[in-house]
Amino acid sequence: MTSNKIITTVIFDLGQVIVTFDHMQLCRRAAAYCPHAPEEIFTRMFHSGLVHQFETGAMEPNEFYREVCHTLDMQLPCGQFKTVWNTIFTLNTDTVGIIERLSGFKRLLLSNTNCWHFDYCFESYPVLKLFDDWILSYKVGACKPDQKIFETALARAAARPQECVFIDDIEQYTDAARSLGITA
Repeated sequence: MTSNKIITTVIFDLGQVIVTFDHMQLCRRAAAYCPHAPEEIFTRMFHSGLVHQFETGAMEPNEFYREVCHTLDMQLPCGQFKTVWNTIFTLNTDTVGIIERLSGFKRLLLSNTNCWHFDYCFESYPVLKLFDDWILSYKVGACKPDQKIFETALARAAARPQECVFIDDIEQYTDAARSLGITA
């Protein structure tokens, strides 16, 4: 007996799927404003828990800015910091073409992100306006692979897991989606 799956919803990740990014580019730029080398900046920012707190909504933007400046021994106005923080993205035009062709499907965005990155990408890349909904870690209070963020996506899709396809570049995240019955 064969089962016919009817896909109604396609769920895309943002980073390294719709847009590529380079955290080291951010670190190289930040090095111009603090006494640390880019590799040290990367360690201080991305292994300190600060970014995770920001991406789960546990830290407000101004608190994140202050903590990063303190952690990096950096004195930089917030607006300038946001520019350094946000200008790391490049649009993946191949993925844009796929998203545009999926107009007959519900399109959701599911991303581990923070408010500054999402707002920047939303304003910079019109393709994000094609999505029916955006499930964002900082709003949900959970990051992939946490089951909560996938359950939120399914609820927003108003679809059963087997009616959804999830596209991500990280195997741990696609495995988490599959564990709920989502094709990934």
